[in-house]
Amino acid sequence: MAAKRRCVIISASPDCDVGYMRSCIRDGDYIVCADGGVDHLSKTDIIPDLIVGDFDSARDGSAFPGVETISLKVRKIDTDTMHCVDVALDRGFTEFLFLGATGGRTDHLLANLAILIYLSKKGAHGVISDSVNDIMLLENGLNTFHTEVGATVSVIPFGETSAEVSYTGMSYPLEHGAVNVDYPYTISNESVSDVITVELHKGRALIIFVHKK
Repeated sequence: MAAKRRCVIISASPDCDVGYMRSCIRDGDYIVCADGGVDHLSKTDIIPDLIVGDFDSARDGSAFPGVETISLKVRKIDTDTMHCVDVALDRGFTEFLFLGATGGRTDHLLANLAILIYLSKKGAHGVISDSVNDIMLLENGLNTFHTEVGATVSVIPFGETSAEVSYTGMSYPLEHGAVNVDYPYTISNESVSDVITVELHKGRALIIFVHKK
């Protein structure tokens, strides 16, 4: 299809901020609605490229007539959002943005966070974003981020029992710090520069940026 385009997957969280969702979508994005995500998108002027789901949560399954739709069985081994990911990967996408994927049910949130690991193993990259946070999986090695001075940044081991991390440009510096999943002390740090580096030496971890208000 067009591997360099970004795939935006809109899920069905009841806490989705439609205004924020709309502000995140760029011209040229490939928009996929996961089931009840159609209800969120129908409140905007945007037409999706694809709709996927078993439609157990969508209130208006006919909101976008003529749009390509993949109907799933209710009894299945994956979530609607995960099925969207597999379809998009098959179509050549490697950059993903997830909206409407936080809040609501905690089991769905954890499953969506796990998708970030799944994408990494497939050579792809994802960001889960809402009006409060941007969440992504740290890549092994040195990661550079551009952010506002004073932004809140947390690094949390995820998918493994520990991570070894260094970072610069933050109020609490760290050099080869061992962070265990049962005691993640690397919470609520603050950037003191508009460019920060976070190096993941070992393990796996999420990095979470809290939007400044």
